Amino acid sequence: MDLPKAGTTYTQERLGIAAVQLYAARRNQIWRETGTGDVGIDGNIEFVNAEGFATGRIVAVQVKSGPSYFKNPTLQGWKFYPERKHRNYWESFSLPVLLVLHDPDTNKSYWADARQALRSTREESAFIEVLSSNYLEETDAIAIFENAGILDQPFISEISEILRFLIATKSNEGTFPLSYFDLFVHGLTNICRSIYYGMDMVINSVEYNLETANSPHGMGMGHQEHQFAFGFVKFLVAQGLAHIDLSDCLIDWVDRDMHPHFVAPLSSRGRALVRLIHQEEKRLVADGQMQDEGSLHVAQEAFFEMVPASYFRRFPRIRRFQDALGS
Repeated sequence: MDLPKAGTTYTQERLGIAAVQLYAARRNQIWRETGTGDVGIDGNIEFVNAEGFATGRIVAVQVKSGPSYFKNPTLQGWKFYPERKHRNYWESFSLPVLLVLHDPDTNKSYWADARQALRSTREESAFIEVLSSNYLEETDAIAIFENAGILDQPFISEISEILRFLIATKSNEGTFPLSYFDLFVHGLTNICRSIYYGMDMVINSVEYNLETANSPHGMGMGHQEHQFAFGFVKFLVAQGLAHIDLSDCLIDWVDRDMHPHFVAPLSSRGRALVRLIHQEEKRLVADGQMQDEGSLHVAQEAFFEMVPASYFRRFPRIRRFQDALGS
């Protein structure tokens, strides 16, 4: 009898999807499969925290299942060669894209953040490397959500507690006097609707604190101090105080061994924190613990700009370049 043949492709695809679905269920995460319009994303996983709350933090998932995806080994895993259209699609996708390679013969799955890999490379590579160490079944959920802004930190719900935490969190190094509160209020800009972060602000804050303390030492900054400063960025993300693209920050921090440099809008919680600082300042002034300095406030916008000396000399060359290509 002449009947349609199902073949093995469908079975392999479903085994891969089922493996991801099972992983999510075992980790108490929410898996949603793409029912229609699958053009490079098979579904998504939403992060559920330890208290059982859905957080709205989501990663997209693309599953590739079958022995053929394991035929290009590297020393640390396998090469996956995406089509050009998928490279462009994943790189510009609004969510991290978890690429999962599933081996139906061993029933094991391995993952990589395809969007992060495509964005972080300095030179375009034809393949994405999926590491064998990224064994999905043994991966903690927090790890796959890191680029979506999920960090292994407790969430502080009360804004007043966040203020106390910012003030109490200080560097223990004598040549690096700095608190998270310093970084928050010094970084406020755009009429206190945004926050700036960069090493210039970190250095200026530390040098002022050293001078105020009449320290005989200059600023010292080693591994521990770098970790402390970047920890502030992660704290902002973990507490939902600003809308920061952590995945982009991690490209600088992890792949390039440098601090990120950004301006990010404050969230409603971040703006509530600014209002609380204003209220506390008014209370301290009313109690006589601080002077009334008119329009000068603790939480107040600062201005920033690109340094003209870093680009002014290029003006003539930029002009000549445009003239040459435009003629």
